[in-house]
Order: sequence, then C-alpha cells, then structure tokens
Amino acid sequence: MKSSSILIAKILFAVRSASRLLRFHPTQVLTVCTVIMLSSVISACGGHSDSGSTAAPQNAFAVTKPVIACADLAKANFSNIGGAPASITSATVAGSADASYCDVKGTVTTTTNFEIRLPMQTYTQRFLMVGCGGYCGYISAPSGVASQSAGCVPLNSNQMVTAASDLGHQAPLSSGTWANGNPAATIDFAYSSMHKTTLVTKAITQAFYGKAPTKSYYQGCSDGGREGLQEAQRYPEDFDGIVVGAPVIDEVPTNSFYHGWNVRVNTGPNNAPILTVDKIPALVNLVQTTCADKGGLIQDPRVCRPDLTKIQCASGTDTAQCLTATQIDVVQKIWNGPVDESGNHLTAGDMPIGGEANWPGTMVPKTLGALMTPANVSDAVWSSDFPNYMALLGSPTGITYTNLQFTTAGFAQMMQYGRVWDPTNTDLSKFAAHGGKLIMWHGWSDTGASPYMSLNYWTQVRNTMGADTASKFMTLYMIPGVYHCNSGPNTTTEDFLTQMLNWVENGTAPGQVNVNFVASSTDSTVLKSRPVFPYPATVAYNGGDVNSASSYSRTDVPAGVSDTFQWLGLSSYTAGANQSCSVTNGSVSCQ
Repeated sequence: MKSSSILIAKILFAVRSASRLLRFHPTQVLTVCTVIMLSSVISACGGHSDSGSTAAPQNAFAVTKPVIACADLAKANFSNIGGAPASITSATVAGSADASYCDVKGTVTTTTNFEIRLPMQTYTQRFLMVGCGGYCGYISAPSGVASQSAGCVPLNSNQMVTAASDLGHQAPLSSGTWANGNPAATIDFAYSSMHKTTLVTKAITQAFYGKAPTKSYYQGCSDGGREGLQEAQRYPEDFDGIVVGAPVIDEVPTNSFYHGWNVRVNTGPNNAPILTVDKIPALVNLVQTTCADKGGLIQDPRVCRPDLTKIQCASGTDTAQCLTATQIDVVQKIWNGPVDESGNHLTAGDMPIGGEANWPGTMVPKTLGALMTPANVSDAVWSSDFPNYMALLGSPTGITYTNLQFTTAGFAQMMQYGRVWDPTNTDLSKFAAHGGKLIMWHGWSDTGASPYMSLNYWTQVRNTMGADTASKFMTLYMIPGVYHCNSGPNTTTEDFLTQMLNWVENGTAPGQVNVNFVASSTDSTVLKSRPVFPYPATVAYNGGDVNSASSYSRTDVPAGVSDTFQWLGLSSYTAGANQSCSVTNGSVSCQ
C-alpha cells in the first residue's frame, strides 16, 4: 500500500499544486496558471476499501464515441440554451494520441469564458465540472483537482468530460477590482455563472456524443467549495455528486472580518508587525509538543489549548526563543478570532490551533523589517477588494482591512447581501430528492477558511433535515494537519472523487480515505499516510509505524466537543437562506 501511495503521489506531483488556489501566495499565480494548463491524463489503479483506497467504480457505462467532428462544434448554435446562451470560439482536437479530447472554448452570458474537454475515444458518459478558487478570473483544468482525486481512474484516464469557467470575469485570482460598478458580473461570480456553464456543457456534450451525460459531478476547493454548495442549494438537479473542499461558506465575513482581523491585531506603530517571523518556530514548537499525537498531527484542535506563558520572555528580555507579553496577546487574539464591541464573534469559528507554521506570509511578514502591507501579508489582500468592491455587489464602500469596523453595525453593513454570497441554506431536500450526494472535507489546520464553517453547516443541515436523513446523502471529513486545499507546510493528496463515484453509481457510502503527506511542494516523497473517516469519527493510534495508515483505527471524537460555533451570523444557517438577484439598468434587485 505504501509503495502504491508513493507511486501515485510522484505521478501526480507535477500537477498537484494547481489545486491549491493560493489564497496565501498571490505572487505564485503565474506559476499556477502555467501548471493548470497541463492535461491530467494519468492512469492509476484503485485498491480495496479496507486499505483506504476505494476500488475504482465499475465501468457501468459504455464507452461512447462522438457522433460529429470536433470542429463541427464551432459551427453549432448554442444560443437557445435556457438562461445561458453561449457561443463557441474554438473547437480543436488536443491531448496525446491515447488521451485525445475535443477542446472547446467559448463564452456564455454575460461575460463568462469556459473551456470543455470532451474525450475522443474513452468517454464513459460522466461529466465533471471543476470549480475555481480565490476570486477566480481564470479557467482551471482537470489538474486543478488532481490532489483531491489522486487515483481516480475515470478522471485520470480521460474518461470524463471536464469543464471549467472563469466565473464571469478575467483577472488575477486575488483581485476584486473587476467588480467595481459591475453588478452583473458580481452576481455571476456569487452564484449564477457555474450553473450557466453547467447547462452549456451538458448541451455541448449532447451535441457531440448524441446523448447527455449519464452522471454529472462537481469538484472544487476554497471558493470552488462555496460554488459547489451554491449548486446543491440553488440548482439541485445540475449534479448527481458534489465534492467540496475547504468551502468558504461564509464568503462575506471571511473575506472581510476573518482575514482583516489577523492583519489589524498584528499591526503596531508605523505599520510594523508586533509578532515577527523569528518568533514563529518557538510558537510552532509549543503547539506541536502540547497538542500533536505520536504521528505529529493534531487530530482535533478543539481539545487542546497551549499555555503561551511557557514561552513568554522573562522581564527585560526579548529573544527568538520566546514571545513578549504583547506578542502573546496577538497570538491569543488571532486564535480567538474577530469579535465586536460586546465580544460577539464575527465569523464562524476562530483560528484553528495547528496552522501557525502557515502564518508567515499570511498574517506575519516573511522577513524581519517588512511592514504589514498587502505585499507582505496575504490576509491584507483578501480583506481589501472584497469589502470595498464585491460585498455590496459592485457598489464600492471605501472599506478595506485598514478601516473595517469590528462592530455589530460594521457587521450588518457588510452582510447586506450575505444571503446572495454565502451558501447557508440548510434545506437540501430538493438535492436529496434528485438523488444527489454531497461530500465535504476540510483541513483542521486551515488558516485560510476556518474549518468550523464546515462543521457549522454540516450540523445545521442535520438539525434542519434530521441526522438520519442527512447522512443518506451528505458526509463530512475533517482532516488533521491539512492546510488550505492541500497546500501549506503540509502538502497532501487524497481521493474523494472515487468515493463519490462509488456512492452515486454503486450505492457504496463513503468510508475510509487515506491522506498522503508529502515532503514539500518540490519533493513528492510520501512522509506519512493517515486514514480519515466520515465525521464524527476520528482515529486512534494502535501501535506500530506512526507514519503508516495501518497503525490507526476508527474511533469516536472526544466527548464534550461542540459541533456548533456561536457567532453573529449563525442565524443565516437556515432553510431557504438564499437570495437571488437581477440587474436592470444597473440597478440591483434581490429577493
């Protein structure tokens, strides 16, 4: 099993980084854009479910060949698709000899660019829509979800139609200036563009093969996770299976208060950081020695709170091996998360214990002497354009992390269109009635999108629909040691897509998934493998090699932990929470 995991990880390593969506490192966008243009044509084999690698689904659907030439799609008329008139700009055969596909590019109202890849010889009647991350503005590719579908045979052997879009605008993924005065494009990004691209993809698939996809799937992480939940809630018949990772469910408070708080509390006089990068190793060491298990991972940060006084500098001293009282106060505030003037939490969850190694470059400048500016801390980037240009659907507010008000009134101002942006509708009965299945996953060490968002949503869906009903179509994985979308100091791979295919096509509910931890973003050596199970299960160490998945078994989460985090926006997690909008002569109307 270990050698198989290593082989898969090495094969996928060249494309894996494209899935990381880089919420923390916008300077790497050019590298990512290069990677995501690669075609994912990797072939792999599934193992047995008891080893954590669910067997590949049987080819229940026959291989279907095109009924028209690829080039003929460019001549076809797709302007009469309900709510999503489209035009094709190009249709050309691409890929390798044994993994060729018809590469279709086009646009769909209002300003969405899309790309669809239709296998020429190996199509097994499945369609996968790939979400985009950050504020999108680019078109992803199958490699964009490679790290989350490592070993998925139908995807990696060119059996699935795949599609992606830029969600209605063209810009760097960390920029939101495109939304300024552009409410139609903002609404496209908020929820409607993915649906339009899905309709177009199904129509083009029908034209190319003479029949619509037998099964349709969605996979995305970060904002791509949010997009997937919007689909399940607003357009329940679009997909048979939806896999969402690290979903930014609370888009508005996350990209204003959550990221903005981290910058503000660590900003001292003259814009200098209070907590500096040279102190991070001491903090990480304290957290690890206090909270990590024998395998070096923090299974559940809710049950551990390090005593920061153990690394507090003695009076009159200040070295890299200790934190001053002021720096300890910053750490406590970051861990506790943003609060208003009365102490009410402004986001769905605090900063999880265990993500401190990812603070440099995120909320702490990577170099000594650097200032707390967007160029040095990415949390400043993510809390600038959204509150200014995007939160109010294209109406600029003049608000960024520098003047954001952490008050009840400030929260209400930002949340005016929260039910447009945030997929918090807990009634998924229409999706379930369609036969839809939903897999959510979130890393416990995610500093970019709090894992408590996923826990809150999972809990509230079960409260709304009943736990037994919800468990028949929805499951959640909480993964120890994993940062945002498999990125960060712990780079990981796993396969949730095969779990989904087996659930939809064979009726086999999701079970054990093995998560592989590799050495770094430039070294694909598998250092450890850890099993995860559908929440509320966790794992216990049984003895043996601490880095082997076989040394751990399923157990229950610790008693007394809460699956609901109380905050000002919790009431928005309710049935029928979504609002839809229209634009007439530049004026926005929502209901």
